[in-house]
Formats: sequence, structure tokens, C-alpha cells
Amino acid sequence: MPNSLPAVLDCYRAHVARAEIDIAMLHDQDFLVVHDLDLAHATDGRGQVDATTAGQAGKLRLLQGGHPTTEFAPLLSQVVAAIALEPFPTLLELDLKDWKPWPWRRVEELARLVEPIRERVTFGGSTDTNLRRLLVVDPAIHVGYTLPDYAEWRPADLAQTESRFEAFLEMVPTARELHVRLEDAVQLHADGLTDLAERVHTRGLALDAWTIDAGTPRWLERLDSALRLCADVITTETPRELGAAAAGLLARQSQDV
Repeated sequence: MPNSLPAVLDCYRAHVARAEIDIAMLHDQDFLVVHDLDLAHATDGRGQVDATTAGQAGKLRLLQGGHPTTEFAPLLSQVVAAIALEPFPTLLELDLKDWKPWPWRRVEELARLVEPIRERVTFGGSTDTNLRRLLVVDPAIHVGYTLPDYAEWRPADLAQTESRFEAFLEMVPTARELHVRLEDAVQLHADGLTDLAERVHTRGLALDAWTIDAGTPRWLERLDSALRLCADVITTETPRELGAAAAGLLARQSQDV
């Protein structure tokens, strides 16, 4: 069950390189591991996450196919306590779902909360304000920035494309990764930004293309595109299948050169 505590622990025990969960700020303390800010979309609860207390959140069950499961939506504190005991150094990526700026005291709370796994956690999201606030509280934390949907801001000419792309990179200037929807990365390349990976790497960033899952439509073609774009990270829920397929595609690409 995605975003459940057993699912997170399964990732660690499978020795994957990285596991990603979504978090949103609760009303009083802690953060809820949930994909949607509207509780009705992901749990058997109602209302917004930021209007829900930690006590109330502890009773929320995750939904699957629109029906409640036996899995509770975990608190971030519970996830941190559990994986702090896991020996394999899987990197935990926390995708920040809130679009509202967090109060400074809650930013400081989050930094303290993840302290037991500080070297094994990275923060991501497209709300640059909260990422920048985290970096003010702790400049050494690992942060990745998610590029907003390209289709919403795509300009008409290459000069504007380059200018806007560089402007977005400045939103979180000390980020270590740039997360780009694969389709947006392909469109940027098609619109003339053929040195996308080079621009990202020049700033010391890793390029993450998301999301490609084995068995989905055109997944091998999409994986091939991500590899040709020189993505450093590919976000997936099927790492073993993608790893095997990527090895074959890379071998084929090397023969084409």
C-alpha cells in the first residue's frame, strides 16, 4: 500500500537506492504521510490535512480503490523511528505536498524531527518557499526542486525557454537535484534546450526524470528517452524491471554511437 509504513520498510529491506513518500503539515504537530491534502482523496477521513490534529490523524486509514484498508496513514515521526533501525542506507525522499508557506516554527520542527536519519533524507517538491525555509534552518540538508509543469509556461522561442528555465533553477539555488516530469524534459529538448542535462550538471545538480513504471504504455520507449537525456535518477515503482531494461538499452545505445 503506497505511503504505508509496511511499504516503506519493504523498500528498505529490498535494498533499493531511494524510497519516496509524501508529507503534509498537520494542524498542531508532526506531518502526515499522505499524497493528497484533501483527506477524502487518500483516507477514510474528511477535511484538509492542515486542519487535522496529530491525534485525529492517528485514526485515518488509507484508501485503495476508494475503500478503506487495514493500513493507517502513518505520521512522519513513526516513519523516522522505524527506518532509523534499518541498517541499509536507502535514501528517503520527502515530497512536500503543502503549497502554503509553513510557519517558521513548523519548519524548525521538521528539521528536528528528521535529525535521527539526517544523512539519509532528502526533501523535494515544487513549493520553493518551504524548501528555501528548510535551507535557512539547516543549510546542509539535501534538497531537490521539482520543475513546475512545463506546458503551463512554455514560451514561443528558444531564448525565452532558456531564460525561464534558468530562472526556475534560481528558485532554490542551493538545491542538489532537479526533478522533471519526463514528458516535460522531452518537450524542453524538442523546443531546443538540447543541453538540458549539461545545464543541470553545470550547476552541480542531478537530473531526475519521473515517473516510469514497467508495464505501463510505452514504458521502454520512455525509458530510452530518459537515458538519452542523461537523467541521473529515474523515479519508478518497479526498480528491478527498469534496472534490467536500462542495462540492455544502454548497451544498445553504446553500439549506436
